[in-house]
Order: sequence, then structure tokens, then C-alpha cells
Amino acid sequence: MSHISLIRLTNFRNLYDQEIKFSKSANVFIGKNGGGKTNLLESISLLSPGRGLKKEILTKITKFKIKNPWVVFLKYDQEDKTTFDIATTYDISKSESVIKKILINGIKQKKSLELDSLPNLIWFIPEMERLFGGPPSLRRNFIDRIVYSFDKKILFELNSYSKLIRERYQIIQMDNIDENWLDKVEESIVILGISIIRKRDKILRILNETFKIDLIPMKISGCQIKMTGYIDELFSNNNQNIKEKYLDEIRKSRINDRFRGGCGIGPHKSDLEILYLKNNIYANYCSTGQQKEIILNMLLCQSYCLIKAHKKKPILIFDEVCSHLDENTRSIILYLIEWLKVQVFMTGNDEKLFSFLSKKAKFFSVKSGSINSL
Repeated sequence: MSHISLIRLTNFRNLYDQEIKFSKSANVFIGKNGGGKTNLLESISLLSPGRGLKKEILTKITKFKIKNPWVVFLKYDQEDKTTFDIATTYDISKSESVIKKILINGIKQKKSLELDSLPNLIWFIPEMERLFGGPPSLRRNFIDRIVYSFDKKILFELNSYSKLIRERYQIIQMDNIDENWLDKVEESIVILGISIIRKRDKILRILNETFKIDLIPMKISGCQIKMTGYIDELFSNNNQNIKEKYLDEIRKSRINDRFRGGCGIGPHKSDLEILYLKNNIYANYCSTGQQKEIILNMLLCQSYCLIKAHKKKPILIFDEVCSHLDENTRSIILYLIEWLKVQVFMTGNDEKLFSFLSKKAKFFSVKSGSINSL
């Protein structure tokens, strides 16, 4: 199966100079907080678009007082026995902007968004435990990461959509508004907005169907997932005039948007609603442990769907995954990992929490920036 067989870190936070060989199945990193466990996971996550699971400014990742940039080097072995040497670092342009740089087999890549040679990463981090109690933007980002794993184009659409929303706000702030310009921008917003909502809806339908048909019979606690919002409701009700109604609403909101800022309607205002089918309670009313189980089950459902649809296995990154989970739930995670036959990286500060893995995993000790296999 596709997996990362080796990582070499240079100048990366407190992992100054490390080379680690991984198991192609489960890899567990045990150590106290601050030792470097999450730093290792972050280094792998930087293969994805953006700034990784910590969302840190790239220049601040370099080890303290070191001038040379950090470098992450990986060997990525695919199922057809092809191996890719992948290096990630950053450049500073002439305009002093910081740009992430990815090299595959020594060749710099101009666009990394749709490269088949990069692994598809799915991660869980402790901050995601705030998903159901935090602002809607957290839940939208969570869903959009899932959608991106199936359809890379949504990232471009989301970026373009955000630029158009800002452009519209600048226009409606003007004393003399160019109506033709504004009409064209708003029509572009509507076209992109509908496309984003359509992509989200398509993937959520796949997840819901998978829970119902493939996972619930296996005693995996399922979820009923939907996006809520005015445009989302129009779309889910198969409204035939969605474009016209969307345009009409966005035009009527010009005056209000001029004073309150932004735009009051569209996929950037949607929210995520999840019904936990185990007890028919909405996720925001569930316990901390149940909420964590919901998120993990969604990520594992995503993994199953990716394998089924794309025949390409993702790599799972689970930071501090076992806290708040009972032994039964941890056993389910193990079962799913083995069933999916995927590589997984997990961290924790107590080896006993991973006893359910038995001899099926490779364990590492992490202490003061030093990582060693046990």
C-alpha cells in the first residue's frame, strides 16, 4: 500500500536533525508535551496545501536561532512500487513574500494542488474538539478539507470566491457605484457560490450513504450530515430558480452589506449540522467523547470513500487521539485502520492508551526533540 517509508528533518523546530524509518501500517509516538510529537506530524502535514495542521507562518517553523530554512524530506512508496523523493521547504521572493516550495525527485513543482505523486492526508488534532462549540468557520473549513480530498478544484473556487466577496465590498463602499461592474462581480459570486455548495452537497451525500449502507451494518456509529443556510436550502430542495433567487437576494443586501461589511449570504455563511445516529442527538449537544468519536468516524468514512472512489489510500494523522475515548471506541479505530489497510501516525503521552494496538504498530519514544524506535 502507499505509505511514507522515511522522513529526514533539517532545522525543523526542535527536531533539528532527524531521520526516521516508518512502518507502513501504524506508527505511534509516545512522549511528554513539548517533546516534539506534534512537530513531527506537522512536518508531514506540510505536504498538503497551506501551512499544515498548525497553520504556522512558514518562516517561524525554522529552529530557533538557525538562519538556514527548514527542510522536510520524505520517501513516498506507492502501491505500484514507484518511489517518490519529496522535499518541502520555503522560498522568500524578491517582494519578500514567503512561498512554500515542493520538489519531487529533485524537480521544483509549480503547482502542488493536483499532483498525484503527493499523498492524500487526513488529520485529527486536539483543536478539532472545539468543532461543534466554535464558530461556523471551523465547521466549514472541516467540510471543505473533506471535499478537497475528492475534488481539488474546490480550493481554487473558494479562493476565487473570497476575492470576489472582497471586491464586491470595495465596490459598494464607493460613492459612485459602477452598476455594470457590480452586476458582473455579483453574477460571478453566484456562479461560484452555487458550484461550491454543489460540491459540498455531493460529498456529504456520499458520506451519508456510506454510513448508512457500508459502515452502520459494521456497528460503526453513523452520522446524518448536512449544510444549513439559505442557499443550501434552496439547493437541497432542488429549487429550479436558485441562480435568480441567489442574485436577487445578494442585490437586495447591498445596502445592509455596505454598513455591516462583507456579504450576508452565500456558502461562506453556511454551517454544518450533524445528527449522531447512535442516540439521535445533534453533535453540539453530545459529550466531549461522543463529539470526538463523531469527528473520527467522519474521517474514517472519508478514508473509506476515497479508497472506494479513487483506489488511492490516504495517510491518517491522529494527534493525541486516544484521550476522551473509551476502550471500545479505540478498538473500533484499530479495526477500521486494519480494515482500510492505511498508514497512520498517532501520538500520545501514555503508551497504555495504545494497548489495543498490541504488536500491530511501531512505537517511538519522543523526548526533547529526539525520536527513537522502541
